[in-house]
Amino acid sequence: MARIKVVPTKSNLLKLKRDLVFAQEGYELLEQKRQVLVAQLMSLVNDTIAAHEKMDVDLHEAYNAFQNAVVTSGKTTVKSVARAVQIDSDIQIHTLRVMGVTIPKVDVKIRDTAPYYSAGNSSFWLDESILRFKTVLEAMGRFAELRVSLLRLAQEVHKTQRRVNALEKIAIPDFKETIKFIADSLEENERGTFATLKLIKARFEKRKEDQDAVRQTHL
Repeated sequence: MARIKVVPTKSNLLKLKRDLVFAQEGYELLEQKRQVLVAQLMSLVNDTIAAHEKMDVDLHEAYNAFQNAVVTSGKTTVKSVARAVQIDSDIQIHTLRVMGVTIPKVDVKIRDTAPYYSAGNSSFWLDESILRFKTVLEAMGRFAELRVSLLRLAQEVHKTQRRVNALEKIAIPDFKETIKFIADSLEENERGTFATLKLIKARFEKRKEDQDAVRQTHL
């Protein structure tokens, strides 16, 4: 622990005591914030893992459906249908605040004008692949939202933990050490002052006694 370099006076002692209370209150608030953030982070980790796994499954199923469409309908038909498909995606990103951390909220809206082609060109796997890839887009939006939120919360947890450690292991102990030093110094000064006053009083009383003795002698 390092003692803060200040003059050991009563005014500095009172100021350091106020600073210590403020530091302890700040530590408690930051510790509460850290606990809430960690709980949010752990919940988000599970959600992010689940979203990633879902996206992988959706991608796998979409590509399987696409390959089956190519096999059953042929590349030429698939290309022709692809040009006819009219699907627009509207991706909007909003922000939310969680314990002072800005996290994104991704809304994926898909607009299409089905049917895209005549019934003669249609097949189960063509319809299925279109449906699957729309699902993939939504899954990717959800995963991106969770992934960015996870990273930002992790950064805030790290930052908050550093502040908690700085208060707990450096600032608060330094305040306590300095307060103890000043209190001990003031107490030592008071003892020294009291001893000096006693000595002065004793000398004054001795001088008075000597003066009284001299007067008695002259009488």
